[in-house]
Amino acid sequence: MSSISSQNSTQIIEGRVLLSSGKPFKKPIAISNGDTLVYTNNKGGFSIEVEKGSAIFPIIPSGYSVQTKSWWHIVQDSRKEYNFILQKEKTSTSFKVLAIGDIQIGSSEELLYAANSILKEVNNRDDYDLTIYLGDLVNDTPELFSSLKTMIENTEKMYRVVYGNHDRNFSSSQESQTDLFRNYFGPENYAFYKNGILFITLNSITPKGSYGYDETYPNNQLRFISQLLKNVPKSTPIVINQHVPLLFMTNKDSLIQILDSFKKTLLLSGHTHTVFQNYIKTPSGNTIHELTAGASCGNWWRGQKDWEGTPTSLMQCGTPKGYFEIDFNGNDYKLTYKGVGLPKEKQSSLWVDTYKGSPTSFVSKNREIYLNVFAGSEKTKVEIHMPDGTILPMKKTREMDPFVHYIQQSQKSKNAPDKDSQVAPYTKRNSPHLWKVSLPETLQSGGYSLKFTITDEKLNPIETSYWIWIE
Repeated sequence: MSSISSQNSTQIIEGRVLLSSGKPFKKPIAISNGDTLVYTNNKGGFSIEVEKGSAIFPIIPSGYSVQTKSWWHIVQDSRKEYNFILQKEKTSTSFKVLAIGDIQIGSSEELLYAANSILKEVNNRDDYDLTIYLGDLVNDTPELFSSLKTMIENTEKMYRVVYGNHDRNFSSSQESQTDLFRNYFGPENYAFYKNGILFITLNSITPKGSYGYDETYPNNQLRFISQLLKNVPKSTPIVINQHVPLLFMTNKDSLIQILDSFKKTLLLSGHTHTVFQNYIKTPSGNTIHELTAGASCGNWWRGQKDWEGTPTSLMQCGTPKGYFEIDFNGNDYKLTYKGVGLPKEKQSSLWVDTYKGSPTSFVSKNREIYLNVFAGSEKTKVEIHMPDGTILPMKKTREMDPFVHYIQQSQKSKNAPDKDSQVAPYTKRNSPHLWKVSLPETLQSGGYSLKFTITDEKLNPIETSYWIWIE
């Protein structure tokens, strides 16, 4: 097959999309380089102009998967034909996605932390269908890509990776910073369908200078998603995956405008090492639901080590290191936060007071208590069922998580962590999912098991009981 090169190092390459039987995939399927989209003919053939070193990929329809784990091809001068082989897979209206933010390993030691926590947990699960890693797999250490990929691929489950600002290769030129990531994990922006939902991954990083970056969608990203959505029905559920949260993007309005007419859009992000949610209204009145999923490394693998030698690394917002489960059912979905190594029922933390310098369940004199709901949002309602049958609503507050404040003060007074652990870099930032209330004076001295109910349209109903003591 022929190739035409131009002065800007582009070439026209050709290929086919085939079924595992060897027969052509006859329905039109989009092929892209993350900028331009072309469609296959009735023989599965395509032709696309690309630059050397770029990645090409098919936008795989629901009910199919690529036969190999490398679902993309890197274009090289020596090769002029690139084929993709699809195989059928079962579809279901109900399936589970794991959204995992910032593993961010910066050393061999931190690779072992990840192996003994998040990667071990995912490897031992068999109840999900897809994992999306939301960027910053490493911390400016792309030489760890190979080891990390080996562990990620130890499971046979489908996974996709988002490009983050710490996944860049600074030993290359600015134009080539993404090349090593692309070779290991695929293109920085791509799309695929799964069970009727369109997943779109975008690059939220534009390099600036030698080491800096702007939180800006490159122009090719906007061209790509505009072309892709041109013929997609407006009722199609869409999941956008990117590293930097939408609200931080300098040209976020461009993306919001492109998504304006779509009725069901969920946007997943990482980057901040905190958990929060936003509901963003588009000009036509639709809503983009953004979930910033926190970090599986917590607070950068810092803080007091647990009994297995892994840093506790509580996030700045008071959320334990972990990830989200997203349970899709038709056009709807529910969220569940999953702390690494913690039971699924652990969806909150209760702060009552300290006793002899340590957190305790003894109520303070002002009877004020705090509940941190890890997956809480502006739409979350928290209530306490009191012993006399009354219901006491808790009020959302913007304050520093009490446990984070306690750790920060312990570090400041040199009481923590121990000599084998590293100080966690906490600031005075407030938690976006904290509730508080003062318990009534009618509660007499003694111990009480109080039931807390947590309701939210995007969460499964949560009921949990905590013991408190009044002196």
